Amino acid sequence: MDNLNGEGVPAMRLMKLASVVLALTILGSATTVLADGAGGHASSGRGDAAGAAEAPEATISWTHAVDNPGDREMPGSGTAVTDGQRVFFLERGKLTAVMAGTGETLWTSGANLKGPLLTSGGRVFAMSADGRAVELDAKTGKTVWTASKLVPDARKLYANGGQLYVQGAQVTAFRLADGAFLWTQGNFYGELRFAGHYLLASSVDSGAYSSYVLHAIDVRSGKQAWQLANESLPIEVRGGIAYAAREQTIMDHALLTTLDAIDLATGKIVKTRVYNPEGVNPASVVYYGPGQLLLQGDDVFVAYGHVVYRYPLNADPSKVRPDVYVANQAKGLRYAGGPYDGRLLFSDGEGVYGVKTADRARLSYNAGLEKPIARFDLIGHGLYVAQTDGVVTVVDLASGRTLLRARTEAQVTGPTLKAGAMVIVQAKGKLFAFEQPAGLAA
Repeated sequence: MDNLNGEGVPAMRLMKLASVVLALTILGSATTVLADGAGGHASSGRGDAAGAAEAPEATISWTHAVDNPGDREMPGSGTAVTDGQRVFFLERGKLTAVMAGTGETLWTSGANLKGPLLTSGGRVFAMSADGRAVELDAKTGKTVWTASKLVPDARKLYANGGQLYVQGAQVTAFRLADGAFLWTQGNFYGELRFAGHYLLASSVDSGAYSSYVLHAIDVRSGKQAWQLANESLPIEVRGGIAYAAREQTIMDHALLTTLDAIDLATGKIVKTRVYNPEGVNPASVVYYGPGQLLLQGDDVFVAYGHVVYRYPLNADPSKVRPDVYVANQAKGLRYAGGPYDGRLLFSDGEGVYGVKTADRARLSYNAGLEKPIARFDLIGHGLYVAQTDGVVTVVDLASGRTLLRARTEAQVTGPTLKAGAMVIVQAKGKLFAFEQPAGLAA
């Protein structure tokens, strides 16, 4: 996944990431895809950039100066957050709240504050310069509490079940009501996932060879409930069952795509499904890597490069014929997102392509693109593509038509946000807001 802090990530994981053009993460109601920074992708040969000149320029409703992300924050996480009405960000170490619709400043608070930021339940959270979590009232900016426990390497904040979690190399839990320190656990990397009274996280076990370990922490006590080797962070948890992709190791390098159903209470694997849509005999190949797994509704999707296969979740994969979705075969094209709004998305870092899940029709979303892609976000019925020159192109997912181009003239540093009728672009040192084009609201 894209949101891995480079600090502490093993070489084996980095090699795995280097083979992926784009990576997918879910942020609230929007889907965000980040370029992996490999650069140098071959041209997709889309030949339709002329549409860029025809797209109208977005009218920027307001801008605000913002502090740039800290070195330890999750890559691509941005510097601003929203509760749907207000936008919160740091400016010269002070937390600032503005109305999303107008950009009017409501309040500024604190001093020497830093990210990461989080808004949840009418509160805003930030970190002090020395690494203390701070909770403020979202309406007034008044400080509610400042934690006594230091977490100097904070890179992401989570609020869940009455607790605030500050993620650095370890995870530190505080009580939301008063900021009281509760526990510290683990040496984890990547995202965290919460299900029931468990926190799920991944670590690396480095012995004779590196392997990956899935951990379940009981958030009530901070104690580890169980751990399971060679499992990734679950892609979904349903009814007490966590669905996770089996991880490759050096000792098991020919692993087929394997989805394990794990009992959340015990950590025991209760069902395993092995997917081999390309009919590979692992014993006859030097290397064959598993595909990328995702789960939506009653379907399992397995992505290999520019091809995605769909299976019924509850069927034996060896006894059913999967649906097959094949994207434009541009060089280097790989699965990048979805299913979203009835489409699977693919990219080579130069263009974005889609395939409809209903009829397998291919789509191109490149009429407004002139430069390589830094990231793209899916919000409502729109595709928001940030190019490396700071231009954000807004595309209608249904038609592929470019609706607007917003010029930031700066590197886009975080996810595109949606608050009310406004779209907020996070560029280096500044926020830009413009109205969402008509018809793109979900």
